[in-house]
Amino acid sequence: MLKTYNLVFTLLFFIILNPVFGQKITKSQRDSTYAVLKVKPNTKEKVDKLISLYKKAVRVKIPSEEIIDDAIEIAEKIFYIKGLGVSYDRKGLAARYKSDYANSITYHKRALNYLDKTTDTLLKIKCLNNLGVSYRKLNLEKEAFNFYFQALDLSEKIKHIKSITIALNGIGNVFIDTKEYDKALYYFKRVYLLDIKRKNIRGQEYSLSNIGETYLYKKLYDSAYFYINKALELTKKFKHKQSEAIRYNLLGLLFQKKGEYQKSTNFYKEAIPLFTKENNIRYLSNTLINVGKNQLHLGEYKNAIENITIGLNSAKTIKSKENISLGYNALVDYYTITKNYKEALNSHKIATAFNDSIVNEASQKSIISMQVEYETAKKDAQIQELAKENELSKNEAQKSFNRLIIISSLGLVGIIVLLYLLRLYRKNSDLELENKNSELQNYVLQVKELKEKAISKNFSENFSEFGLSKREIEVLQHISEGLSNDEISEKIFVSNNTIKTHIKNIYSKLDVKNRIQAIKKIKAI
Repeated sequence: MLKTYNLVFTLLFFIILNPVFGQKITKSQRDSTYAVLKVKPNTKEKVDKLISLYKKAVRVKIPSEEIIDDAIEIAEKIFYIKGLGVSYDRKGLAARYKSDYANSITYHKRALNYLDKTTDTLLKIKCLNNLGVSYRKLNLEKEAFNFYFQALDLSEKIKHIKSITIALNGIGNVFIDTKEYDKALYYFKRVYLLDIKRKNIRGQEYSLSNIGETYLYKKLYDSAYFYINKALELTKKFKHKQSEAIRYNLLGLLFQKKGEYQKSTNFYKEAIPLFTKENNIRYLSNTLINVGKNQLHLGEYKNAIENITIGLNSAKTIKSKENISLGYNALVDYYTITKNYKEALNSHKIATAFNDSIVNEASQKSIISMQVEYETAKKDAQIQELAKENELSKNEAQKSFNRLIIISSLGLVGIIVLLYLLRLYRKNSDLELENKNSELQNYVLQVKELKEKAISKNFSENFSEFGLSKREIEVLQHISEGLSNDEISEKIFVSNNTIKTHIKNIYSKLDVKNRIQAIKKIKAI
């Protein structure tokens, strides 16, 4: 009955989890799976499943921080170092998606500290690349370079092409930030060749777009258009709708830089419905603000202020610092053109204050993250020390168990050998006894034969005077033993009539009339 319940529970658990580990999950699926996992024993497998569930939930934008926090808490309790590394790396990604780059760095560094103690090189590479991204977002190019190059070095050692391309793209983007565009092109083109080699269409799109954007910043607009448009052609061919919108956005920026504002607006407007459908508010707000900027140049002031305001409000909703700054600067241009200098000055002050607040916030978070990093480093070291002690205890217990197995095995072998020797001894004893019995039987037979010979000799000697033949003496001996005619006939291999003849002759020579008289005469002699 218990086995049946276990089987039913296993099937139910699989049915519940099956949708989770597919492509997408709903909030109710997330909740039901989480509820099942929470009551299961704390094991490494449980931590891994919590992490996987968290990743699925994040992918469909379902807030699930309690899941990854549970994974961390359990991993700490059971000293699961790899689980802690992966969990903190995921928290770092979550912080980065919220533009909280300082905390993102703290979490990724903590993850790296744990992953360094594992043998999973690929996880370490991912964490290094993540650190590179977060440092780049804070405009800390030196640190970003350091982590990207570490990731590149490890990726090349294990020949993991995907990780190599991510690191190369990161390095190229750092060179974009430092305005070293020729160096950026070198790395982006390396990535493009690798993407062609492994037939990675999405990678090719991204590389072509990066190359085109770099030419855009170099103000080589024809080259920029060639690569961005080539990326767009691939995107359309393989129906990557969200990527298509990003390409339109980039082409809009390209023609805005060239001063072709109507053409720029046309490309931006191609992107708007796609971003709206995908609910990509960050890109949508950027696109609307830039459309507004174009409309200022085209004299469409009413439409311009409407689009700038909508884009700015959307940027505020998602706290996109870059787009908020872009929106307020667009407002400065609008109020300047419309000669509303008071509002222009007010917008300029807000933009300046906002930019200052970004810098101050980043600095403050950097200081806080350093304090957190210092405090958590001690805790992490303690956890790792406990994990090491736990591993040593497990190893010692395993050694003791192995010793016990060896001793038990030797004892068992000893018992088997002893039993074998006893069996061999007993077999030898039985064989020796059998030999002695055989010898004794031989002796008995020999004695019997000697006795028979002696009796036969005595018969021969005692009855020789009666003129009995050798065969008649033999028959007479058998008569004395009480054998019948048939038995004597069978014994000496002659016919019954021959025996009768021998008996008749014996009676005549001994002067007796029957067996009884013959036997009496034998005893009398």
